[in-house]
Amino acid sequence: MESQALHDLTVKVIFPLVFYTFHGWLATAMAIWALFHPYNAYYFPFTKWQIPCTPGIFPKRRNKLSQAVATTITDTLLTTTDIKGQAENLVTNDNIYVAVDSIVDAVLSEFRDTEQLHRLAQGLSELSPALLQQLVISIVEGLDKGADKRISVITEKIFDQIVLSARISAYQADELADRLMESVFTPDKIRSGLVFLLTPQNINALEESIHNHASGPYRLLARIIGVKRVCYECRNFLEKDSDGAKKLIVDLLKRFSIRDQLANRITNFNLRSLPVETVAKIRQNLISFVETFLVEHREDILVAVSRIESESMGTVQSAIIKFNPGSIPVEWITKTKRSISAFAYAYLKRGLGGLLEKAIPALGIYGLIARKIDLFSPQQLEAVVKRICKQELKWLEYLGAFIGLLLGLIQVAVNFGLFEKIWQVMQVIAHVFGR
Repeated sequence: MESQALHDLTVKVIFPLVFYTFHGWLATAMAIWALFHPYNAYYFPFTKWQIPCTPGIFPKRRNKLSQAVATTITDTLLTTTDIKGQAENLVTNDNIYVAVDSIVDAVLSEFRDTEQLHRLAQGLSELSPALLQQLVISIVEGLDKGADKRISVITEKIFDQIVLSARISAYQADELADRLMESVFTPDKIRSGLVFLLTPQNINALEESIHNHASGPYRLLARIIGVKRVCYECRNFLEKDSDGAKKLIVDLLKRFSIRDQLANRITNFNLRSLPVETVAKIRQNLISFVETFLVEHREDILVAVSRIESESMGTVQSAIIKFNPGSIPVEWITKTKRSISAFAYAYLKRGLGGLLEKAIPALGIYGLIARKIDLFSPQQLEAVVKRICKQELKWLEYLGAFIGLLLGLIQVAVNFGLFEKIWQVMQVIAHVFGR
């Protein structure tokens, strides 16, 4: 009796529970295994018929899987709008300053390496002629189109800070006065100028002006002296007795100390003493002259630039080699970093959106993700999936075993006729309440 009861318990309870639980777990585990295995296709022996479910689902659909993952990432997880928004959030004064600070420090550290410094000097010196020529071309073309204001700004600063503040020393004034007396105020040129001035028309105009504007006594004196006659006599003297006229002019220049007066006026000359309107006009004329000169003599300037190629290379190379980062004051470096970061921030804030709209499609994120996944081997694909959801797959197996356990419990209930008894009880209840 006991052996029979043990047999019935084993057959009706233990076996169904163990079998269905194991069956649920095994079915789920095989389904998960079939997602990745086998890695390759297999065929029925001696035929070209492919065995179903080979290779596994993921290896077989790897191409579509890569496209689906790429589409999901680029359309929902990593859209152009998301990248653009994230990039714009990163563009702050502090972040850009950190980047500029690192770059400037890295560049300055390179200058402390003698070998690299010499290589840098050699490379930049070889580039300097082309850069200088391109700079000149760019400036002249901008001036020609009226779009470049750098020359006007530089010229204005030079005028305000150097020309306006310039002073001529006494020695320089003496030298300049000597040159003027030797080349401009010579006796012969003064004589020729007076002859040119004392034309009949000018003499008549002088007499008429005295008659119209001079007061009574002076007008009378002019008539007594005979200004017109005196002017004609002076003209005749200057024309007919040139040697005597020259000696007279030399004597007068000496007696009047014209050379010393010129030197004194040159020494005391100061642009700032001129009216503001005059200074502004001089400044504008200087700017116009420089811009016009650069545009009209473009070819000559380019030829001159090409001729100083070796000098520019040597100058750049020497300047870089002699450069010592330690000699730069810390506040200058900090100010430069802030200026660069402010410029970069303003530029990126203004043009980052347009740059990203062009750059992100050019990156080909969709194609890159799809190709990367498509290049995965079946083993790598399985490892990636399991690394991501290993715990979930394990609980999926447990869920299969639990469902099997529930089916086993149902089978146990069937074996003991539990459902029949429940049915009978329900019929009795229905019969009782039916009355």
